[in-house]
Amino acid sequence: MKNILLKVLHDYLLIFPEEQERQSLVLDYLKKHNDEEIIDWNNFDGHIVVGGFIYAKKEHKFLVLYHSDLKMFLYPGGHIDKDDSNPLYAVRREIFEETGLKSLEQLKLSKSELIPLDIDTHKIDYNARLNLPEHYHFDFRYLFTINNILDIKIDLDELSEYKWINIEELSNDPNYGKIVTKIRKLLFENK
Repeated sequence: MKNILLKVLHDYLLIFPEEQERQSLVLDYLKKHNDEEIIDWNNFDGHIVVGGFIYAKKEHKFLVLYHSDLKMFLYPGGHIDKDDSNPLYAVRREIFEETGLKSLEQLKLSKSELIPLDIDTHKIDYNARLNLPEHYHFDFRYLFTINNILDIKIDLDELSEYKWINIEELSNDPNYGKIVTKIRKLLFENK
């Protein structure tokens, strides 16, 4: 997985060269750790995770899930498993586990479907339920569409509710940062 992620990061930076400094932490992290360490929940330098924004085209809304441990609404996603062949496979698996959604159309930045829309580094606070100390998540974030809003079957072990929100609500949430600009461009400006 490490070599795949290094290649994905390299190709991502060809599309977003202005993010060299922003992505320096994830690059250093990948260089420092081996295949097992980058997905190990017990690696408290951090670990690689994946996420997927899901956009319902007919209603112009995004799916967000209330994460019980983090006490906030987030896009679906989670940790890469050792059996995942690449980050795109991992994000599709995580989305299915958390929502039951399978038929997703990926909006791609290039010919390579493995390149995410965004790579974000963020600190995760101490998790009392799992007794996990503060650590970093290096989040490879993708964008998917579905035709219209569907009922979701959330994973009640981690999630307690979900809702569909518009782009303005997404923009007003400080957790999403630069990705909202990228989402707007990919969804609305490239038509």
